[in-house]
Amino acid sequence: MSNLGVAVYAKPHHPAIPDLWPRLDGWLKARGYRAQLDPDDRATETLAPALAIVLGGDGTMLHVAERLARSHTPVLAVHLGTLGFLTETALDDMYTSLDAILAGGGVRQRRRLLQAELVRKGREVETFQALNEVVVAKGSLARVVRLALAIDKAPAGNYRADGIIVATPTGSTAYSFSAGGPVTHPDLAALLVTPICPHSLRHRPLVINAESVVEITLTAAAEPAFLTIDGQRGVPLAVAERVVCRTSQLELELVSMAPRSFYESLSAKLQWG
Repeated sequence: MSNLGVAVYAKPHHPAIPDLWPRLDGWLKARGYRAQLDPDDRATETLAPALAIVLGGDGTMLHVAERLARSHTPVLAVHLGTLGFLTETALDDMYTSLDAILAGGGVRQRRRLLQAELVRKGREVETFQALNEVVVAKGSLARVVRLALAIDKAPAGNYRADGIIVATPTGSTAYSFSAGGPVTHPDLAALLVTPICPHSLRHRPLVINAESVVEITLTAAAEPAFLTIDGQRGVPLAVAERVVCRTSQLELELVSMAPRSFYESLSAKLQWG
């Protein structure tokens, strides 16, 4: 048995997993790899994976993105979801792709994460990492929030809106896209700032330098607003609290065999053009 491990992360309760996992585990063991399904952080350290396999859709990938970026583990993302820009490999191609990737082949793409710091009473209290986007938005009632935007310490507008999205180029086809933001190639060094239903026609999405720092301050709200990270985690925000966003030092490495170009993916998944 090889000392090399493979971490497998599966979409919870997906009906294909009970049959798929035993076959995948046996296939990897036959080739000398130790595999573990849904390892936690401690198990991942013990496993020391040479590769991670994500079985699911974009939500499954977003759930484990920070962990895999921190461990510098390349990821083969296998599509079991409904749309999926991050999960490129079809299930029928999984074993062929694994053969080539474990032999050192494959095309590797690096995706930079976004870091968000929650500042409360002038003190940073928590830091988050996102692959797609960070969102500051209203709670459940149909009432807008008031937000002050600053970019590189310069005031960039006061918003009455449902919220503001700060997205990576990877996340340009996710929530930001639904809110009317631009589509950007994932290799572009940029950040996107997209207002959600602003109460002014003058407020439009921005594409800014990747080295810029974006600050969003909640200036007024009828109820608690929320900071949401990749749609996976939400934290209540109070008036005067700030969210400071910047490009992270963490990168996620995706690996696949002959991936479609970004523009082919737009055409196939969004019926672009």
